[in-house]
Amino acid sequence: MEIERKIGFFATANYRVLDYDLRQTNDLYIICCGEEHFDSPKVIGPYTRNGWHLHFITSGSGYLAVDGTTTRLARGQIFLLQPGIEFTYWADKNTPWSYSWIQFDGVKASAFMEKAGFPKGIYIRDSIVKPDSFSTLVEEILSIPELTYANELKRIGILYSIIGLLVESHSTQCYPQTIHYDYSPKIYVAHAIDYIHKNYAQTSVSQLADYIGINRSYLTSIFKKLTGVSPQEYLLNFRMEESAKLLAESNLPVKTIASSVGYDNPLTFSKTFKTRFGCSPQNYRNERRA
Repeated sequence: MEIERKIGFFATANYRVLDYDLRQTNDLYIICCGEEHFDSPKVIGPYTRNGWHLHFITSGSGYLAVDGTTTRLARGQIFLLQPGIEFTYWADKNTPWSYSWIQFDGVKASAFMEKAGFPKGIYIRDSIVKPDSFSTLVEEILSIPELTYANELKRIGILYSIIGLLVESHSTQCYPQTIHYDYSPKIYVAHAIDYIHKNYAQTSVSQLADYIGINRSYLTSIFKKLTGVSPQEYLLNFRMEESAKLLAESNLPVKTIASSVGYDNPLTFSKTFKTRFGCSPQNYRNERRA
């Protein structure tokens, strides 16, 4: 049985929820969110959900029954009700729980939840992140209940923050002793090359690695494997190619060209240029205009 929905913002002493039919994107959108504090072992279910329903337990304990298994849960744990799966959950009678929740859907929701530690058939996970971090974000959504376009974008942004925090904490738990990278080497190298092309005059390899968010040695390894040269060599070659174009196509002084491609010292630029092209910058310009 599906839960009947009431659209709007509702609040009592123990319950706050924002439930609405409004979406600006099919990638990811919020169905409802809220928080609840239990005084008794209230049973919810058996129900199924249309979307993905995350619960962050902030205090107390309770139970989740799904797929024929009942599990006791407590503060700091997270449980996810996946679409189409029948579930029942209830608060412990001695230490009834409180939790924040957010229900969402969209074409990217399944992939995001797998990255966050909830592949198909996994409904519960621990978190190294304090539950208050998640409940605070839910509170932010509840604080902007007005159904405006601007608020909808803000709420979606907060939902992405919640999922990002889940993914980050899951990666830390799964790979505590190693550096884990989410994307393929091809994506990192393509991103690095694009960044060099746009920032070659002001960047260094260390800054490049920091911008992408990966270790410098890892960047150097994958860059050389895929391009045949190190990122430092690629940056140097690109600077020289750009300076050669300026020498051939403009009347700018060599000192100005040197500065425009990242060299404060014209002498260092000239020596590097001669190593690359076999002649000085001025001779290169003269030869191209002969």
